[in-house]
Amino acid sequence: MNPAKFFNIINKNVPLLQAALFLIALWLPTLDSFFNLDKAPWLNEKRTPATFPEITPNIKRLLTLPAGLEAYYNDHFGFRRRLIRWEQHWKQDIFKESSRPDVMIGRDGWLFLTSMHMIEHYRGLKTFTPDELKSWQSLLEKRRDWLIQRGIKYLFVIPPDKHSAYPEYLPTWMTKMGTETKLDQFLAYMKVHSTVEVLDLRPALLDAKKTARTYLYTDTHWNSYGGFIGYQSVMRSLMLQLPDLGEPLPLEAFEFTHFQETGGDLSTMLGQEMAEREGFQLTARPPLQFPTAAEDINIYAKKWPKYMEPFYTENPSGKFKLLMFHDSFSNAWVPFLGYHFKRVVYIWQYNWNSSVIEKETPDVVVDEILERSFNVADPKKLMEEDGLP
Repeated sequence: MNPAKFFNIINKNVPLLQAALFLIALWLPTLDSFFNLDKAPWLNEKRTPATFPEITPNIKRLLTLPAGLEAYYNDHFGFRRRLIRWEQHWKQDIFKESSRPDVMIGRDGWLFLTSMHMIEHYRGLKTFTPDELKSWQSLLEKRRDWLIQRGIKYLFVIPPDKHSAYPEYLPTWMTKMGTETKLDQFLAYMKVHSTVEVLDLRPALLDAKKTARTYLYTDTHWNSYGGFIGYQSVMRSLMLQLPDLGEPLPLEAFEFTHFQETGGDLSTMLGQEMAEREGFQLTARPPLQFPTAAEDINIYAKKWPKYMEPFYTENPSGKFKLLMFHDSFSNAWVPFLGYHFKRVVYIWQYNWNSSVIEKETPDVVVDEILERSFNVADPKKLMEEDGLP
């Protein structure tokens, strides 16, 4: 066919082709709903997608039906997974922007969580008032004194946020404006005004990163090596209060096992399956063995999210019992602490429950609270929720 005639036919049929493409695009979402054409992995949005609303003759339910249908459609329209992943991919790889306001893309591919006023806290723009510092002192001293009356030791531990351990990978515009962070303020204040045992893990982790990376590139958490360094520091502090506890395990008791792991909570929030570069974990060398953790909702009976249910480890050769109020960061300590203690109980919350403490009769209670949670926690509210006399 003559090229000129071919292009002439194409030009004449452009409106028809446009209409056909429009109809295909219009029907693709519907076709996906019926035939599941979108093969992109499901997005982890840290929430449960809306379910199809129940249709009943109840007047109140019928009034909420339009909103329920809209919520269901917003979570299930055709090719939603693929479109969101494309949008996040283009923003991150082409424009070097985060598709989520609570995830920051740092240097060399490092990701950081920005929620809970991370930027203002890191830059020193948000600080404690004198009343807030006094409230933290009052809370910790009340807990410590209540335990002393029962012959129980106490330790307050603050693991640092990832940006505190690796500030060199933050964006270049993330510069310090104030001279102190809230954690700096708190530690200086407590050193002068209180004798409560407070453990700052920053020095140990900053020193340890000279040997190996301690935090994950694409996750908010430390890696197994960072968790191990935190465990060693906790053990050394506990040894001062429990001299017969024994030394923490040395790094030589483990070997670095390398692996390639995809994902991480921050990359998942961006909808990307980013690989964890130079992934590794500590593997115990034989004959070293750790006790197995077991869940037990009866330790503290209330409605728990599945991943936050109370659990424990037991080791008959251990001498002391430990109870820990914690968040996700101390999960890395479970096998290590279980090796040393007769029984360790983990309660995932920051406020106390005195009944659990009295039932468990621990030798020591450890409060572990991550830096960013500490920055925004209300000590007066925690004291009220503790309900200590």
